[in-house]
Amino acid sequence: MKDCVFCKIIAGEIPCYKIYEDDFCLAFLDIANDIYGHTLVIPKKHNESVMTCDNTTLGRIMEVCKKVGNHYVKNCGFDGFNIVNCTGEAAEQSVFHVHFHVLPRKKDDGQKVYPKLNGSNAELEEVCEKLKIQIENKSSCLDGKENVVVLYTDGACSGNPGAGGWAAILSFKGKEKILSGGEIDTTNNRMELMAVIQGLENVKAGNNVEVYSDSAYVVNAFNQNWFSNWKKNNWRTSGGSEVSNKELWLRLLKATEGKNVEFVKVKGHSDNENNNRCDAIARNEIAKLSN
Repeated sequence: MKDCVFCKIIAGEIPCYKIYEDDFCLAFLDIANDIYGHTLVIPKKHNESVMTCDNTTLGRIMEVCKKVGNHYVKNCGFDGFNIVNCTGEAAEQSVFHVHFHVLPRKKDDGQKVYPKLNGSNAELEEVCEKLKIQIENKSSCLDGKENVVVLYTDGACSGNPGAGGWAAILSFKGKEKILSGGEIDTTNNRMELMAVIQGLENVKAGNNVEVYSDSAYVVNAFNQNWFSNWKKNNWRTSGGSEVSNKELWLRLLKATEGKNVEFVKVKGHSDNENNNRCDAIARNEIAKLSN
């Protein structure tokens, strides 16, 4: 999101004291420096708060909170840690990009992190009756995402422009489908787009899809909602020129219709097995073109 300070930190526009990073989350020291080792854990995908964040992303945030906290206790001499979250202005949320605070603690640190509350005279039975969640049937407990199609994609180009290849790996309930192709004269961005297009066009409407790509060009267009400005400006950039690869963006938007699609940025040429597989398959498609 353009004006989000945490998104700028993720993009490298603002420096930070990085404690940990993976494909999904970033952990860094809070510059407030109000308690030794105060660490913020944030998802790389922008979500305003816990209320708007999907369960998959929340699970990954908590995994990183646990990893960081355990590291502080096992390797850094701390005795425990607090995990704190503020959701909404009334709860004192200051940055509207969901984040959790990990506060490393020592037995004798003298800190009082838990808030001092004024107490309540309400009858707990009455409070429970008013606040408990009414469950009409078991299905209402589900978030609708228990069946997720996982799509890994990558594109490659020799020369840019030059010969290019793309690859997509679809996984669902233990089954896998691999798609790939190439073009003799193309660009890297077009191949990144084509990989996602082909993958999503092979997913039926009504499905939940998680797309994993190392292309900031593709992922940011969705997660930072570039489309709203493009459409408002009749598919022209702020400089007045036509948006590059317009026909592929339109095809990609069409491919997302009727599906609940989430885009996740992964680090390319790293230790992500399926991203590396896609890269190898895409480069093999380039090699086929030169034979």
